[in-house]
Amino acid sequence: MTVIDLGEVRDEPEREAPPPRPPRAVGRPLRVALALAFLLATVAAAAPVSARVALVVPARLGAEAFPHGDRLYVVEPAEGEPQGTVEVRAYALPERAPAEAGPPDPLWRTRLVAAGRFWHVQTGPGTVLFSITGDQDDGQTVALDDGTGRERWRQPGHPWSDPTGILLMQTGGAQGGTVRSVDPASGRALWSVPTPPEAATYTLRGGRVERIVLAPATGRVEVRDPRSGALVHAADLGLGEASGHAVVAHDLLLVVRPPQGVVTAYGLDGLRRRWEARVPMVEHVNECGELLCAPGGNRFVALDPATGAQRWTGERWFGVLATRGDRLLAVAPGPLGDRLGVLDAATGRQVADLGSWQLLPWYPDERLLTVRPTVAGGGLVVAELDVAAGRAGVLDVLREASGNCRSRADTVVCRLRTGELGVWRYPG
Repeated sequence: MTVIDLGEVRDEPEREAPPPRPPRAVGRPLRVALALAFLLATVAAAAPVSARVALVVPARLGAEAFPHGDRLYVVEPAEGEPQGTVEVRAYALPERAPAEAGPPDPLWRTRLVAAGRFWHVQTGPGTVLFSITGDQDDGQTVALDDGTGRERWRQPGHPWSDPTGILLMQTGGAQGGTVRSVDPASGRALWSVPTPPEAATYTLRGGRVERIVLAPATGRVEVRDPRSGALVHAADLGLGEASGHAVVAHDLLLVVRPPQGVVTAYGLDGLRRRWEARVPMVEHVNECGELLCAPGGNRFVALDPATGAQRWTGERWFGVLATRGDRLLAVAPGPLGDRLGVLDAATGRQVADLGSWQLLPWYPDERLLTVRPTVAGGGLVVAELDVAAGRAGVLDVLREASGNCRSRADTVVCRLRTGELGVWRYPG
């Protein structure tokens, strides 16, 4: 695939102005023309991106699109139905450019009554799980058969689908909730335990849930096995006296007390205290590679997870978004939007300034894709961040895209100026 360094594109500003709202969708003739144009388009001032696959998917205003694996799921208000009824369509994402320029046919379509906003998609064995937010509750999850679109089950809460086949459902709320393991095919509960109002935290390794941690504002902390729900460790750590909150990172339970500027670490195996560190203006703690990052103000402190010792301070950086090898992708405030930079994980030294980009949602170990508006002719620039090399490689210029983009793995979906959805794939 042709990849051009960011510096090669001269007409792209380092800004992130909001794109205009797309106008009303138009008919099939324009869809055909757009599809042909997409297949023939080239990157500005660069060789054609021969590996790119592009298509146009019909959609009305209010539609949401979710790329996942080799599928694209489109959710939009159903025509001629009461408010709250949506149509869900599944499309196969082609590996190469379609032979015909017309809109693709869906693999299946189904209609659901679901109040709230669809915001996330996961898959389980033979199912696709849609998370739906609610205004007055925790929302719900609807499981559809991935082969037919038939509804299999629905229940309150949001899911976590483990690669080993475990499906955890979680609810919260001011009075607490539950975390439960359910059968992906039927939604039948296998076990359930109550959670505090702060809900449950999962420790992950390779996407696999290793522990469930319940850390209430007061009372005892519990560590449970995700396969059985059995209690593994429990201890009263006096969190009610800490005036803070608990997070989990690097096999540690970290009690963060912003008023005191203190972080206290407990090992998850046994819940015994390991260390305590003073971090002025600390707000939160998260993993950043092999270290812990504690943001506060317009900077963050990198701590050694074994001892709590301060390794270095990232001045003017908000925090770290992703890690690749011995490099960290950091975000900082800029005059025209957030700026992205690359830091050396061992020293905190800035390796590269990547400029201003909108980083699209990603999963661990997936490609880091970004967009930003163009100057000439409108549209969006798509780039892939190579954190290890400290550069942004431009993949494409999407002249007809207006914004509202999502990505997953090698696929980018954006709203077009016509109101329809443009889908682009960039196989590695």
